[in-house]
Amino acid sequence: MQVGQFETEDSARLYYDCWPAGGGEPCVIYLHGLESHMGWFLNLAEFLNSKGINVYAFDRRGSGLNKNSSRNFSSRYMSSDLKIFIDLVKKEHSRSRIFLIGLCLGGKIAVDFFSYHQNCLDGLILISPSLKSKLRFSLSDKLSILFRPNSVLKVPIEDAMFTSNEKYLKYIENDFLRLRYIPAQHLLEIAKMGRHLKKASGNIRLPVLLMLAGIDEIIDTDGVRRWYEKLPSSDKTLKFYKGYHHLLTFEENAARVMEDVAVWIKGRADA
Repeated sequence: MQVGQFETEDSARLYYDCWPAGGGEPCVIYLHGLESHMGWFLNLAEFLNSKGINVYAFDRRGSGLNKNSSRNFSSRYMSSDLKIFIDLVKKEHSRSRIFLIGLCLGGKIAVDFFSYHQNCLDGLILISPSLKSKLRFSLSDKLSILFRPNSVLKVPIEDAMFTSNEKYLKYIENDFLRLRYIPAQHLLEIAKMGRHLKKASGNIRLPVLLMLAGIDEIIDTDGVRRWYEKLPSSDKTLKFYKGYHHLLTFEENAARVMEDVAVWIKGRADA
């Protein structure tokens, strides 16, 4: 694994990780979830890299290693960050196909990206994307989101919602980079992305792989299925994992999920 930084439109410097495989091999770029960071992607990153895939990931503004780079947190700037990062990867891998993986909030950011940019990726993989959420904030928290943007709110997610795997439950509990509290202004900007989803979804005509868990208390899987059915893409695949929790790659039988991701990428990269 290699660690680097890239410069954003507003001159912030964001950390990223890279697992190189080779010049002409396919590339994936990973976007993490609400509380997580690119470290939660490590097992899938190493697996995909072992299959000959170049892997890239960066921490969102205000998260993980970029926790102190939280200014200009908005849909537009997050899409700009992603576009700059895609261009960086393309410069390194001009002959490679590039796929985007979005987990939970990362999936919502990935879809929102298509409000601003099209035709710069070769495929989209959404793992438990929070396009439709089950999370419920108290009335007090909702008022803070609307009227007290500088307040900081606890994310209403319990560890057991992520996974049933004791190994990763312990990892999540002890993760000092995990984002347990989030500025109200960030939550408002995330909510605003919902306004773009219809437009963004109509622009998604590239291959799509949607992966959903059978036991998910964080996202509304039925709502996400209905969204998926309306996608205009002519190449879309839905994988449903009965008995799995929200973080599919943290579950006991994560190997099945990771193999499905690798096979799907390879199939589109070689097409």
